[in-house]
Amino acid sequence: CELLSSLPVAVISLAGAVTLEQHPRELAVKEGDPVTFQCNMKGDSMRYYYMSWYRRGPSGSQEWIYKDGSYTQGFQDRFKVTDQSSRNRFPLQIRAANQGDAGTYYFLTWNSTALDT
Repeated sequence: CELLSSLPVAVISLAGAVTLEQHPRELAVKEGDPVTFQCNMKGDSMRYYYMSWYRRGPSGSQEWIYKDGSYTQGFQDRFKVTDQSSRNRFPLQIRAANQGDAGTYYFLTWNSTALDT
């Protein structure tokens, strides 16, 4: 049975220099299977950015999974973010997918200079 719906191609250009690539684009898994979403940055170092993951459920509701260095309540047990910012990667893993995990997953990043402008 399908658990996770499409993941949009997230190729975002910031100031013409930084690009984010998120994959896989679309994924269907069986209940209990592990799932990994990747996000890679090109054009700058992730070490200088704040990083977050969120999902939009089938009903359109938005839920933060990981934001500003910590998990939102309810996500810390089965969801794992691995900080690989030194390699410009920030993967999100679901240890054992279930029906409640269906949705579209997004990676969001910003740096402190963006907040100052």
